[in-house]
Amino acid sequence: MAAQSPVAPNEADSAFEHFTSFDHIVLAVSGGPDSMALLVLAAEWRARKGELTPSISVVTVDHGLRKEAAAEVDFVRSEAQRLGLQHTTLHWLGDKPATGIPDAARTARYRLLEKYAESLGAKKVAIVTAHHQGDQAETFAMRLARGSGVSGLAAMRAERPLFEGSPVRLVRPLLDVPKSRLISTLEERHVRFVEDPTNCDQRYERARIRKHRPALDSAGLTASAMATSARRLADAEAGLRYAESRFTDSLGLSFGNEVFASFDRRAFDDGPPILRQRLLSRLIARYGGKSPRPELSEVEDLTARLHKETSSTVTLGGVMISSGNRFVRLWREAGRLDEHDVELAPGESRAWDERFLVHWTPETSGIVIVRPLGSRPYSEIAGRLAPDRRPPSRASHALPSFWIGEDLVAVPSLAPFAVDRQRPFVEAGCSLKVLALSAAY
Repeated sequence: MAAQSPVAPNEADSAFEHFTSFDHIVLAVSGGPDSMALLVLAAEWRARKGELTPSISVVTVDHGLRKEAAAEVDFVRSEAQRLGLQHTTLHWLGDKPATGIPDAARTARYRLLEKYAESLGAKKVAIVTAHHQGDQAETFAMRLARGSGVSGLAAMRAERPLFEGSPVRLVRPLLDVPKSRLISTLEERHVRFVEDPTNCDQRYERARIRKHRPALDSAGLTASAMATSARRLADAEAGLRYAESRFTDSLGLSFGNEVFASFDRRAFDDGPPILRQRLLSRLIARYGGKSPRPELSEVEDLTARLHKETSSTVTLGGVMISSGNRFVRLWREAGRLDEHDVELAPGESRAWDERFLVHWTPETSGIVIVRPLGSRPYSEIAGRLAPDRRPPSRASHALPSFWIGEDLVAVPSLAPFAVDRQRPFVEAGCSLKVLALSAAY
């Protein structure tokens, strides 16, 4: 059957054409049929293109979850070497969660791959995975079952940042290729592969969806049809991002040195509901720190409430949203912070509430403590903030503050609002910067 035919060289050339825009390509290969087909096709593509191609390496992540993993790593290593490609093994170390293992493993895998990519020293690096048409259809079906909007139903993008704000790109060149054709590609070349038993484990959502695929196919909901819908919704998502950018430009949006966000209420009300929802979702993600992201239905309810009520104050996703006649403001809800005292040794940096990177470089040795500012310390320094540009007091309560013993030595976020540049608004050695995830908009 035509659908079972191997991937032809010209098809691989078309799928991998974008590789030439990168300095280095990292193939993520587990040993399964999909990633082994990616490995073989990429090696053949490099041989056809010769010196015009970027450098390529192969990486396998050992999650430490199955005893067979070590043998699978050895298998991939030998196949990569046979094809003339360098192979590296990365290990997910430490305790594993009791629940949510697929999501935790995926995040750990991408973090390890990102760190490896950054260690290469190349300017433009892509992590390439073998997600195929069936994976795209399953992702679409899972998100459809959750009632996802356009962004969710757009499913997997052919290319995106590995993480928000990361310079490393995630590339999926095989999204239009059925798995059956990838297997045929291996069979034609007599290349072996391994099967991960967790792919059939009915405890996992994707495996349950996969089990019902034959019934969906018989009803006309084929993988090809669902993948096509996902691709078209991705085009719609791109259009919405364009419209959202123009909408945001009309709002006078400001970020208050990451203490709070503010935008024009009337311009916001003039926008269509979907753009108002997207704006609020992104701002909640930006200021919500470690708090779980709200469901789309919750954002829809919030948007409708803001449109209906002239003045209100609500909380969602660890963020307070305060609206009035002229402005809407959002800030981190202090009561949702789970950050406690964080000790920093000289020269040490730590992530804080997944929003800031706090750093301590004193002229002398000693430990500094970072904790939420809180209401009482804020009240003691509020008089030194300029009245005409003072941020909302409750927004200040959730800011990272630096302490030595019982002495408040720095609140760097409030420095732009202070009438003087004295301690505690500025203290040598105390600094913070916004993490890429929070800074992304």
